[in-house]
Amino acid sequence: MFKKINFNEKEKKKLISLLVVGLLCVVSLVALDFLQRKEKISDTDKGQNIANQSEETGEEASSKKDDLEKQLTAILKEINGSGDVSVMITYDNSQEIEPAYNSSSTKETTSETDSSGGERTVETSSENKTIVTSDSSNPIVIKTKEAKIKGVLVVASGAKDAQVKQTLYEAVQTALQISGHQVEVYAK
Repeated sequence: MFKKINFNEKEKKKLISLLVVGLLCVVSLVALDFLQRKEKISDTDKGQNIANQSEETGEEASSKKDDLEKQLTAILKEINGSGDVSVMITYDNSQEIEPAYNSSSTKETTSETDSSGGERTVETSSENKTIVTSDSSNPIVIKTKEAKIKGVLVVASGAKDAQVKQTLYEAVQTALQISGHQVEVYAK
């Protein structure tokens, strides 16, 4: 059924060399696949960490917004004649977070001249950005831009009096450093 094949020494060496090269190719492919999977998992973890941090900062931002409303309500209640006060603040956008990046860019220019005097210039450039993370794999934040206030609504029982209403109006403008068209004061 099987024939015995006789190889001379040269053919044996060639066959062994081909088998070794083939084996090295297979091992390399398996190693590359493993490294790529590990890198994808690492990238996914970084993405989840950024998402988790965004959720945390979103919760912090919501907490800060609530705290600002509570602080403003408390200070407006202190105004003489204001009575019972409720405050609602609306925001134009959400908090923006700028993470730290390591970036590298390369630019390569190649000029060629052919025998008939024609010139050709080829420029290639590339940029690589990676997010800088801390020891706990959380991205490092360079700066955080707070949400912009869109408007403030104040409802106070003492706002029936024009002087109290004007005082509340001015107090909100001063406290939040916003313009008058963004503030409305109503009586309860």
